[in-house]
Amino acid sequence: MKASSWLKYCMAILVLLLNSCKPGVPRKYIQPDKMEDILYDYHIADALASDYELNHDTLQMRIYKHAILERYGCTEAEFDSSLIYYTRHTERLHKIYESLSNRLNNTAISLGASVTDMNRYGSLSSTGDTANIWNGDMSFVLMQHPAFNKYSFKLEADTTFHAGDMFRFNFDSQFIYQDGMRDAIVLLAMKLANDSVITRTIHVSGTNHQTIEIADDQRVGIKELKGFFILNNHINRANENQTTLKLMIINHLTLVRMHTPKPEITPKDVNASQVDTLRNDTSRIPKPSPKKVDQIGHPRIPNESASLPSVVKDVPMELKPNQLK
Repeated sequence: MKASSWLKYCMAILVLLLNSCKPGVPRKYIQPDKMEDILYDYHIADALASDYELNHDTLQMRIYKHAILERYGCTEAEFDSSLIYYTRHTERLHKIYESLSNRLNNTAISLGASVTDMNRYGSLSSTGDTANIWNGDMSFVLMQHPAFNKYSFKLEADTTFHAGDMFRFNFDSQFIYQDGMRDAIVLLAMKLANDSVITRTIHVSGTNHQTIEIADDQRVGIKELKGFFILNNHINRANENQTTLKLMIINHLTLVRMHTPKPEITPKDVNASQVDTLRNDTSRIPKPSPKKVDQIGHPRIPNESASLPSVVKDVPMELKPNQLK
């Protein structure tokens, strides 16, 4: 066996050994695949409760939860202890929800979600007058832990961006909370060519479709777009349990860029602009011509003598008016 082949064989054996030695979820807790199924059904029940505007602490929601756990042969104590474990091992819970988010997305599409307004731009190219320029994750999960409670993004402007463009940021928000306040902040910011910044911020506290609009109204030019999602942390409140399920799912993201036509300039607008320019530029204001004077230094008024009577024209300058008869 060649040395290179032997090295590859040894590396493969080492990878297998490392994977076999990697600790899994203890058997006393609900395993990841089963936990995903339970959370999936929990999400459906939560959505039903939201549709009927039910309080999530009511008897109806508790019946939903009991039915889900009974279906999978789990007690409420087993579910709660497993949830505490996954909450303390956030990377495992985050992996579960990455898979769950894709699963929910596929379910929504199968039920006709693709005909909604937020998916209407999904097939657009990035060079048209109206284009979906979103290049980030199509779905993600936020949870109330510093490592997983924020998602940020940034898009640099390119030649397809025009001065005066308007942007519409669309996404769906879904909460799965056992208790506590549902509250997230979403910010969209636009940096212009003159380094000024325009921001739009919304608070999200429900399961529904969200839209943020922002535009370069003054047609300055755009440098970049950026923003973030933050799931607010309220677990320090005394009346809230730190181990209960508190998750937010974001999916169906689109960022639609729309070119806006330049405003037409009318003759009235042109005259007004010329007047403003003339007022600001004193060098262009015509100056009065110097007065003409006669040989003895008196100012001479052109054509003024034409309006005098002919009799007065012929009167010698040395005569006084009372000498005229």
